[in-house]
Amino acid sequence: MLIVAGVAIGGWIASRDDANTAAVGDCMHRGSTDDNDPDLEVVDCGDSKAQYTVLAKIEGDHSGLTAQNKCEAEAKDFQYVYTETNGSKSFLLCLKDK
Repeated sequence: MLIVAGVAIGGWIASRDDANTAAVGDCMHRGSTDDNDPDLEVVDCGDSKAQYTVLAKIEGDHSGLTAQNKCEAEAKDFQYVYTETNGSKSFLLCLKDK
């Protein structure tokens, strides 16, 4: 029972910096070169790993041109679009280089 609790707590701690926890103004690090799974994580903006700044976070399922259009409306100087589709927890991040 103790091991299960440790794994659950460890998983919760590890997931606190996932892209879904990002907010406007946060900085992000890309952990993978795979465009289909960039492994974005929230990092301290003073950290040398910080690569992007979150300009907007928009809830809902957006992709392709819809995502581009949403970012153009919400964050004029965005450079990158990141979408995560997970049912009711889907969201879009509009990012720019840090």
